[in-house]
Amino acid sequence: MQKELNLFKELFQPFINISILHINNGIDFINPTIEGVSSSLDGKVQYIQFIDEKSARLKASAREFEYIVLSDILSYCPNKDKILKLAYKALENSANIIILEKKSNENLDEIKELLDNTSFVAINNIDLFDEYHLITAKKLHMWGSGL
Repeated sequence: MQKELNLFKELFQPFINISILHINNGIDFINPTIEGVSSSLDGKVQYIQFIDEKSARLKASAREFEYIVLSDILSYCPNKDKILKLAYKALENSANIIILEKKSNENLDEIKELLDNTSFVAINNIDLFDEYHLITAKKLHMWGSGL
C-alpha cells in the first residue's frame, strides 16, 4: 500500500501554501499522505466528514482550493452535478479535483460524464488502488463555466 500512496502523493503539484479540501466518507488511509503534502508546503487541509449530500455542499469562497478530494461520496448524492459545480467554483483556476469511488459502485462512466458536463477537462481514471477508482480532472479558466 505504501507504493500506491507514494504514487497518490505525486498527483499533488508543489504549490507553496497549498490549500486542499477533503470531503471524506471513510477513506482515511489517504489522510496521512494529504497531510504530508500540505505540511511540506506550508499549506492547509480542510476536512469535511461526509454524512449526506447536505454535508458535501460547500460554502467555500470562489477559487479557494488548489485541490479538492472527494472520497466515495458521489454514489450517495442524488444531485451529483450540484456537488461538482460547487467544487468547480471552489477550485483555483488550473486546479484539480481528485475523486475516489468504490469500484463496486460501478459508476465510473457516470462520473466521467458528469465531470465533462461540469466543464472539467483532462479527465483520467488511474488504476492505482484495488478497491477504488481514482479519477482526476482539471478546472481550466474560462474553459466552460467561466469561473
